[in-house]
Amino acid sequence: MKHLVFILCLGCFIGCSSIQQTADDSHPQILTRTPLPVVPTSISQPYFEIDMVLFILEDGSVGNVKLRRASGDAAWDSLAVASIRQWHFIPARFESRIISTWFRLKLTVRYANPIYLPLAEILCNTKDEADSVYQQLLRGEDFDELAMRYSVAPSRLMRGMLGEVDINLYAENIFKAIQQLSAEEFTKPIKFGEQFVIFKRLQKRVV
Repeated sequence: MKHLVFILCLGCFIGCSSIQQTADDSHPQILTRTPLPVVPTSISQPYFEIDMVLFILEDGSVGNVKLRRASGDAAWDSLAVASIRQWHFIPARFESRIISTWFRLKLTVRYANPIYLPLAEILCNTKDEADSVYQQLLRGEDFDELAMRYSVAPSRLMRGMLGEVDINLYAENIFKAIQQLSAEEFTKPIKFGEQFVIFKRLQKRVV
């Protein structure tokens, strides 16, 4: 069995070729994703492409998935669709309005080992709030206390702690920011959908 965790994405609107986009328009972007299923040994190629059409709702959830091309293994493809239905996107915008839309997404999928890191987070509703928290962190204030005071994520009840997370499951810009951290370091505020997040890499616990 082979672990499949790394995904390169190319996406575009469909059915909208007659509409001229403006600078305020944007297509859906992957925010978080659940892992695709483990690939069985019957799929021998080192990588393959998934071509699909998704209906992305205004809240960023996936309303529907239609495969155009996938692995060729019907059982794996069915499990992959179930996983993709749980992905979350930054929703599309048209004329500055958040909209639901059909969206074609091509994924070139290859195999790689998961990268699990112990993380904590502070999620803020606005950039100003996140910048204020970041400045307090730079002054040496305690991340745990700031998470409990300012974070709007459910993890605030755990002082911001997320546990060990496979960072491959984050969007590429977040993956890169976390990957660069040493233990006890934290990121700058990162746009996370309509909100902003600061991640901290924690020390690994010795069991």
